[in-house]
Amino acid sequence: MIGRTISHYEITEKLGEGGMGVVYKARDSRLKRFVALKVLPPEKVTDPERKKRFVQEARAASALNHPNIVTVYDIDQSDGIDFIAMEHVEGKTLDGLIGRKGLKLSEALKYAVQIADALAKAHAAGIVHRDLKPGNVMVAAEGRVKVLDFGLAKLTETTPVGPEDSTLTETPSTELGLIVGTASYMSPEQAEGKKVDARSDIFSFASLLYEMLTGRRAFRRDSPALTLAAILHLEPPPLPAGIPQELERVIARCLRKDPAYRFQHMDDLKVALEELKEESDSGKLAGAQVPARPRNRRFLRPGLAAAAVLVLAAGSVFLWRRAHAKPLTDKDMLVLADFTNTTGDGVFDDTLKQGLSVQLEQSPFLNLVSERKVNETLKLMGRPAGDRLTPEVTREVCQRTGSKAMLMGSISGLGSQYVIGLKAVNCDTGDVLAEAQEQAVAKEAVLKALDAAAVRLRSKLGESLSSVQKYATPVDEATTSSLEALKAYSLAVKTGYTKEATAALPFLKRAVELDPNFAMAYGAMSGVYSALNEVGRGAEYARKAYDLREKVSERERIWIEGMYYFVATGELEKAAQTYELWQQTYPRDDLSYVDLGYVSAVLGNWEKALEEWRAALPLEPNVGATSYLVGLAYMSLNRLDEAEAVYKQAEERKLQSEVLLQNRYWLAFLKGDAAQMAQLVSAATGKPGAEDLLLAAQADTEGWYGKLKNAHELTGRAMDSARRNDAKESAAAYQSAAALREVESGNREQARAEANAALKLAPNRDVRVMAALALARAGDTTGAEKLAGELDKTFPLDTLVERYWLPTIRAGVALERKDPNRAIDLLKVASTIELSGLTGNLAIFMSPAYVRGEACLMLRDGNRAAAEFQKFIDHRGLVVNFPWGALARLGLARAYALQGDTAKARAAYQSFLTLWKDADPDVPILKEAKAEYAKLQ
Repeated sequence: MIGRTISHYEITEKLGEGGMGVVYKARDSRLKRFVALKVLPPEKVTDPERKKRFVQEARAASALNHPNIVTVYDIDQSDGIDFIAMEHVEGKTLDGLIGRKGLKLSEALKYAVQIADALAKAHAAGIVHRDLKPGNVMVAAEGRVKVLDFGLAKLTETTPVGPEDSTLTETPSTELGLIVGTASYMSPEQAEGKKVDARSDIFSFASLLYEMLTGRRAFRRDSPALTLAAILHLEPPPLPAGIPQELERVIARCLRKDPAYRFQHMDDLKVALEELKEESDSGKLAGAQVPARPRNRRFLRPGLAAAAVLVLAAGSVFLWRRAHAKPLTDKDMLVLADFTNTTGDGVFDDTLKQGLSVQLEQSPFLNLVSERKVNETLKLMGRPAGDRLTPEVTREVCQRTGSKAMLMGSISGLGSQYVIGLKAVNCDTGDVLAEAQEQAVAKEAVLKALDAAAVRLRSKLGESLSSVQKYATPVDEATTSSLEALKAYSLAVKTGYTKEATAALPFLKRAVELDPNFAMAYGAMSGVYSALNEVGRGAEYARKAYDLREKVSERERIWIEGMYYFVATGELEKAAQTYELWQQTYPRDDLSYVDLGYVSAVLGNWEKALEEWRAALPLEPNVGATSYLVGLAYMSLNRLDEAEAVYKQAEERKLQSEVLLQNRYWLAFLKGDAAQMAQLVSAATGKPGAEDLLLAAQADTEGWYGKLKNAHELTGRAMDSARRNDAKESAAAYQSAAALREVESGNREQARAEANAALKLAPNRDVRVMAALALARAGDTTGAEKLAGELDKTFPLDTLVERYWLPTIRAGVALERKDPNRAIDLLKVASTIELSGLTGNLAIFMSPAYVRGEACLMLRDGNRAAAEFQKFIDHRGLVVNFPWGALARLGLARAYALQGDTAKARAAYQSFLTLWKDADPDVPILKEAKAEYAKLQ
């Protein structure tokens, strides 16, 4: 359809679709303006009478002339295709503006008054919208509201069927139209299929205003049937404190179930809102703090009040205390036992425990002992990690971890049905704190029964009703409705805690084979692949998880969104904001601190990274990955003794992590402990995911000392090891890093060959940025520029690509073209994050500083060049063993020589030549260094 001309409208872009039509952006060739063109394909509207009446109604709607209503310009037919041309508005819909906490009061009122004005105009013309929702309200850049699709809804009578928030189908008795109702915003009379009038829009408007103020839908429930039932019979949760009482009354009146008790005219409602907006703008409403009040209150008649007080007084304190007693507090720990399965069906083994864990971990109130801590405790008890948690074993784990209670679950058969039982028991006294039981009519209903029992138990354990309602995504929606897929996922989680993370991958792959919509499984795969430096596959699975993020709980949704911004799009600031929200919502979750620290490190803020990782460590002290990160931060800040203490403690606790071995190797290198380095390489031999890391690290060490032939051989072994474990992205990363090593040593042809081979093997983001820089420095400016253009197009939002790598690559091209001033200008944008450069698990840091130093040498500016190369000396713990750190000493010697400081230049040359005393004699840069040094004698 793109490029097609309908009448005098040339279609340029698809904007969306809904109902019977598709909306395109089109250019009006007569008036030279863009319009929104709603096209009705003939196959969608086949009844001639309905088409005729639709066009008549649309023409009536086009008569609405109002600044807050999208104008209808044209209604016509061309080549048998009906279409409507409307005003094209640049901006965002309200659903793109309303955040999790809603809009500011002033913004909500500003938009609400404009929407009300538009509706009042439509109602005066006898037109009812019937599908008012955030997606049908556009806000232009200047804050002007435009309400979409007026008039088209008047012919649409809808019946409440279909998935939540999907377009609902029409009844046969209705006229055919484009706009149809959405479950969450329907009025009660609309939900019942009754005749509606303008008062239905008033109810929907109040639902929209409620969402604008709170960030959540007034009547959202777990299914369309429950949503419509809530609209018909329930009140929405109270508005938060801080919403003015007058505004709360207005919304409550609009949401009355009986239309006769609402505002009867939108004009009246608009006046009430204008008065509130005027008071808000003047500051009279700004500080209002109104406590939430229960809806539908009933008051005693004055004559009965005194008697009621006397009757209730004696027992009120006792009853209040009993009703409000909380078995647990938010400080108490809870240990989850394995389920007792008497059905004989193995699909329930581990599966129900995993499902229950997902439900309970949503709660900001409950504090589950992690699987890591449970496994560590089992080891202290002389039991293997992953041992079955029977009631007796669970009780001991509970007591050893200082927990308050243990939670036991059971499933048993009852004919063709199943009974799910949950019981929380005080692990010291054996007292039952709370219990719940649910029955499932069939195997397919077991997860729903488990979910219902868990939700009931959460309330009984002391969690507030509002918290349970907000954080209680059903298990089958938060995970999967497939018991087999959930079983595979539970095995992956269990394996990941008891073995290396790579061992969990087969189970995760099986889980998504069984359920291709299993968001959490994709998220877990992204995490594993990203940790293994398989950034391409990590990004792929992060995107899949993100596309399915509405199918998870709030906790997992935040996790998935953060991973998407960090791994897939590279939007580091957005990732940081997401992780900060995670910390606020789940302050006891160590992973939020870990991930925020990692974002800080990638941005080059190592002090902030250390702060976050140290905050995570006491939450989960027995996690090898967290220990490695804390040690990495200490190393990067040149605090080597503290890094060593962290690694030693991790070793004493027998914590496992592939990258922990690598970091301990780096620390041994920094301390000059060759024996320890060799021991760590030997320890990694034969271990998937660890062997290739250590071989690659050893290759860099050889390159540090100028032994490029040894480095080349070790890189080949690292690549072979990675490929044996289906990690070709890691193999390509090692090869592209080798290209950088070779090019700065003067082996330009070898560098070009390595870079092009790496690109052929696995051209992911990290491989491309390193290969592009290597090609630029090796003289292949055409290849480097082509890669830079591809990177810019493919990763337009990626912070590191746009602010670190592309400037460095283009600066390298400028140097090759003998334009050092342009190189320095290009690198300005990288100055704030140049202590970054994390590319997977490779230690390639401060690339902008190195290239800037080379540019200053070309300008014969010795002072500035010395400052750039000195950074590599000052940040020794960050640079570790990547050969550029050794070559920076040569750069420093050349800078001193330009300054005319012969003594400093000699000393720097001697430092470099001492490092390279056993280097391969034919390395070009070594020959240059020796010649330059000889001239200083």
